[in-house]
Amino acid sequence: MKKFNYFYFLILTLTWLWVDKLLSILTRYHPAWLLLLPAYSCWCILSAPLFYTIRKRKGVKKGFVSSYCMQAQWTTFWIDLSNNELAYLCMFHPFRIHYLSLNSVNNAETEIHYSKDREYIRFVNCRFDIEGTRNKIRVETSGRGSILKTKSNGKKVIDKTQAFVNLLNKQKG
Repeated sequence: MKKFNYFYFLILTLTWLWVDKLLSILTRYHPAWLLLLPAYSCWCILSAPLFYTIRKRKGVKKGFVSSYCMQAQWTTFWIDLSNNELAYLCMFHPFRIHYLSLNSVNNAETEIHYSKDREYIRFVNCRFDIEGTRNKIRVETSGRGSILKTKSNGKKVIDKTQAFVNLLNKQKG
């Protein structure tokens, strides 16, 4: 499962050398060029979520019937039960939606980590194998500012994740 586009982030890093050189030359002539640094910083921070949102809104390929959609923390999954296909789009690999057969997905399970008193959920993961490689996707976390109580919001997240895991396992079995 390709979760990270190394080429794009390498280009962003190498672009910094060009921006730094440009800043050192142009700031001698006019201080307004100092706006280039915040603009570049905003682009580095916001470009991946921007491309991710645009690609997600464009949707899946023609002929893909989305039977189930699950939004995880950094990834969106679509399941096509009629064609037995899984599609996913990752935040840090936002330029294309990846498609694979549901037959290549094995051993799906939900992983829940509770607080010491089990009143709150710290985070929920979805784990599965794709062609022998173990993948772990963070579905929800209390570190994003929302408190996940086990009996209310946490139950909804667990049910959503378990439905996704059941679909993955059902198609295999």
